[in-house]
Amino acid sequence: MEKVIISNNELINNLRLIEHEDYIAIDTEFIRDTTYFSKLCLIQVASKKHNFIIDPLAAGLDISLFWNVLKNNSILKIFHSGRQDLEIFYNIFGKLPSPIYDTQIAAMVCGYGDQISYEHLVFDLLGIKIDKSSRVSNWSYRPLSNKQISYALSDVTHLVNLYEILEKKISANNRENWIEEDITNLSNIANYKLKPDEAWKKIKFKSFKGESMNRLKLLAEWRENLSINRNVTKNKIARDEVLIEIASHDPKNINDFKRIRGLKLDNNKKTIDEILLILEKAREIPKELWPVKNIPKKNKINQPAVLELLKVLLKHVSEENKVAPKLIAKQIDLENIASGQKNDLKLFQGWRYEIFGGLVENLIEGKIAIKIQNGKLLIIKNI
Repeated sequence: MEKVIISNNELINNLRLIEHEDYIAIDTEFIRDTTYFSKLCLIQVASKKHNFIIDPLAAGLDISLFWNVLKNNSILKIFHSGRQDLEIFYNIFGKLPSPIYDTQIAAMVCGYGDQISYEHLVFDLLGIKIDKSSRVSNWSYRPLSNKQISYALSDVTHLVNLYEILEKKISANNRENWIEEDITNLSNIANYKLKPDEAWKKIKFKSFKGESMNRLKLLAEWRENLSINRNVTKNKIARDEVLIEIASHDPKNINDFKRIRGLKLDNNKKTIDEILLILEKAREIPKELWPVKNIPKKNKINQPAVLELLKVLLKHVSEENKVAPKLIAKQIDLENIASGQKNDLKLFQGWRYEIFGGLVENLIEGKIAIKIQNGKLLIIKNI
């Protein structure tokens, strides 16, 4: 069968070869240098016996034919760090593939760190070194080189083997439910829906509130919608610092814009007129409806040694159970505990409680001690 699919007949024939598989591996190549949405350039697919590349840029190719596989509930779709791949499929089809599996999440459960790369995982588990020299290729340029094709296929041909090894490790340790939460979150369609009205929350700024925040929210929403409609980067419309300057100075006419740094006035009257209308709209919004950005307060930790002790305990549990620390508890969780807050934390529920949360409670209550014996940290229980 053809390795690079450029016609509908080729695609149909290749899809027939995987339609009865229990699981397949999927990866994509894309570019996003000048556009809001990623431009899908390749889709790589592999099963245990067959692999191929779909060229979505080929003239006349109906990419929707591939959706029949993506939506097939009897086929598990395997990704590695698949969030961007899933976002691309959502933007194309308006839906997400199902069911899915992510080997990066699975690797966390097996003790391979918080965000191990595909390249390193392949080397650690299979002893194979992947040539990454084609990683930054212009994937939209045709024809593809043999080196590009080889690289693209290597991103999925090993993924099936990784899945089988990791799944076996997880099953042997009865940890299937340890990855459910993260896989479920990855599959949550709400994570991929466009939310222009929340774009302001992603802008970093200091000492910004009240009327200025209200203006910034509307400006950010305007920029987001314009970027989406034109499919250009947000910086192509206006950089964050420009929006912050406009929101801060609240210009009333075109001359006032001369005070705004980074905003080019040449041939930009239409844009300025739009911004003036937005600012006028902002003035009509009552104070009680102004947005408030909730910046998490830094926990006041009177005894930093307590936090460090919790970190030591987490690292010990992580090493003993061969699972990434981040999957058990995050820094903010430890800070909350160190500052005397422990309500509604996930580490006091389910499997996290069994391996770590229970130890934390016992540590707080003085029921365990930590000692070093022969250069190894040991937990003494029931003291």
